[in-house]
Amino acid sequence: MKKKLHNQAGVAILFSIILISILLSAAFTLSLIFAPKIRSSGQIKDSTGAFYAADSGVEWCLYMIRKGLAPAPIFNNGATLIANPADCSAFPMKLTGTYKGVTRAVEVNF
Repeated sequence: MKKKLHNQAGVAILFSIILISILLSAAFTLSLIFAPKIRSSGQIKDSTGAFYAADSGVEWCLYMIRKGLAPAPIFNNGATLIANPADCSAFPMKLTGTYKGVTRAVEVNF
């Protein structure tokens, strides 16, 4: 004799919903872990550009100290430079380069 199980209706759907929610929560958790790391690794290239802008500022200030006035460096990649003090007349000098939202600074002290 076969016994019919009438109280089992919907168990497969319930199991599927629980399994899908577990998988979605695992995927969400992994995305929270890896998204900042992926963003950070993309900024490494931009960090190099910002550092080179600051380093160019150091060279510019040293040239100004040795030779006199010189035009500020112009970057064709969109990087910017901020020198403090602006005329490179006092030490320590802090030169800050920015490239695509990433900022790196170099301080020079004699």
